[in-house]
Amino acid sequence: RQQFGTPLEVECSRRGLAFWKSVENTFGMPCTFHDDGYMLITAEEATADILRHQAEVQKTSGMPDVELLSPAEMLSVAPFLDTRGLLLGSYTPNDGHVMPMDGLVALAAAARQLGARIEQHWPVERLERTASGNWHALGPRGVIVAQRVVVVAGAGSRDLLLPFGVDIDIKEFMHYSVLTAAAYQGVALPTVIDLDSGLCVEREGEGLMLAMLGRNPAPRDHEHFAELFAEAATVRAPALLDMEITHQLTAKPTLGGDGKPLIGQAAENLWGLVFTGHGAMHGPPIAEALAREIAGRPDRALDLSEWELHRTPGLRTVLWRRKASS
Repeated sequence: RQQFGTPLEVECSRRGLAFWKSVENTFGMPCTFHDDGYMLITAEEATADILRHQAEVQKTSGMPDVELLSPAEMLSVAPFLDTRGLLLGSYTPNDGHVMPMDGLVALAAAARQLGARIEQHWPVERLERTASGNWHALGPRGVIVAQRVVVVAGAGSRDLLLPFGVDIDIKEFMHYSVLTAAAYQGVALPTVIDLDSGLCVEREGEGLMLAMLGRNPAPRDHEHFAELFAEAATVRAPALLDMEITHQLTAKPTLGGDGKPLIGQAAENLWGLVFTGHGAMHGPPIAEALAREIAGRPDRALDLSEWELHRTPGLRTVLWRRKASS
């Protein structure tokens, strides 16, 4: 999605969107981009002001396809909503998503085409610098010797980088969601996030994925999730309360810091690239920029210094995480 509030975030979204829309042609692997659109909604005036400001940032940063919708217009886009009390919807019709497994398989195949070897079930437990200047990545199956190392290990990045003076605020948490049976067939539905309650609805095939984002308290399990979702949906989307649930899903995303990435050099020939959200969107352009920097051909048009690895994170900027557990 492009709905961010700084020029750097919007530029990374612009590049990330172009990347995912071109994966099939670039890599020759099936990876359908579902251009469902994205809509953030709110009944709070302070949040509406933020969305208005962010829309102007998006327009001036090269992504003008953002619409600020009235309650009636929101209902035409997402017919399951109860729009009473809503003030504003920020809608980007050209945003969308790929299926995670499609994206993973396409990236892995492209890496192998370039000569990469992917070692599965090979957890790196620690990194050591040798007297010769090489790096040793040590794990239960031995040692990998490398001239250069980039740590992109999610929540595990903290333990790997801490010995080199990089202390990252990052942790995994359990995320609960469900899939429904076929719903609103033939209707193009965007991903919808109610910024006030955390209610999230996303089209998945013929059905919907229902989730709760960044709430305090966060769901403890699927039963607790159902209680929180029912509470939010009663106000904002009562049409979803009687949906047939076909699957329960869990995931382990990462949280921490201000929700923005940390990128940079931890030691000689050692770099870190850490996301606490939005890695699928911003990961491809940021990874390319870091690779160019390591190769001595930096991208002068993309200044990532405000996300420097050693910085002290600012306040949380992800709107639906403001009330999340710390």
